Amino acid sequence: MNANHIIERNNISISGNLDGPPLLMAHGFGCDQNMWRFMRPELEKKYKVILFDYVGSGKSLLSDYSAERYSALEGYAADIVDILIVLELKDVSVIAHSVSSIIAAIAYLNKPALISNIVMVCRHPVFSIFHLTITVALSEVT
Repeated sequence: MNANHIIERNNISISGNLDGPPLLMAHGFGCDQNMWRFMRPELEKKYKVILFDYVGSGKSLLSDYSAERYSALEGYAADIVDILIVLELKDVSVIAHSVSSIIAAIAYLNKPALISNIVMVCRHPVFSIFHLTITVALSEVT
């Protein structure tokens, strides 16, 4: 895993209180990290704020798009895990908008030590419950 490539791939930016608790802000589909511009200044007073763009959004590396990887939400969740690992973060709070709520939950299920809590903003309850039920059921079977 090449840290510089992941930072560039996902257009990662870090700001705020660099000694503060880490806060990852995950935008929804059809958006990019710019959607957090009104909340970010207040959050930066207390938190180390990590913003990123999913591959295919904002200023991410479009050349890294893979239909195989990103045909399921697990591919986007793997990106969140990659970001947290290369930045050497753990116990991260995540503010997740829309479908990122379930993406963050999948990332948590895959690497629970990295994420301490998730704030889900405007998530779709039926999709979230259905997908989590399937994911948990499959993880119990294997």
